[in-house]
Amino acid sequence: MATLLSILIILLIFGLFVSVFFIIAISDAKVREKNGQHIMESLPDNVAIKSVVRYNIGRPQGRFLKMKSFQGSGVLYVLGEKVYFKDILGNEDHVFDLQTCKMSWVENKINGITNAFKIADHEAIIFFYIDRGGFVFKAIEENISTSDLYLRLKELRKKVRSAKKAELGGE
Repeated sequence: MATLLSILIILLIFGLFVSVFFIIAISDAKVREKNGQHIMESLPDNVAIKSVVRYNIGRPQGRFLKMKSFQGSGVLYVLGEKVYFKDILGNEDHVFDLQTCKMSWVENKINGITNAFKIADHEAIIFFYIDRGGFVFKAIEENISTSDLYLRLKELRKKVRSAKKAELGGE
């Protein structure tokens, strides 16, 4: 009887631990979703591209072993000739110039959950990807795939560069 009671207590403690873990994960996802939606709603109407993204900055993406697949969440959007990244927590906001930034696709097959793309300038290198199933009960449906977002950004950058070349050639 004592053995059975010990096993039940251990299972109860384990169940309580797992429940607390899931409650924390769900509440974190809800906060991320709410903050992402708030940023998306506060953007100007003339934004060319906008998407809720996950991100990593610099070295964590290239490590063989890392603790989690993303560093944080934010909103990536294009306004004029700039790509803006707003971190949900406001810690890692950055603005990239479409004329001078470098964009490249990163296949993450070693330790990553997903592929990503990176945008780099002289100040920062940030890896982005879209987590379509990022929320336990609801995914943000207006998001496009990571590869679609990357291709749209590359196409927009190409148009901006072509327009600048035409402008400089016309003078």
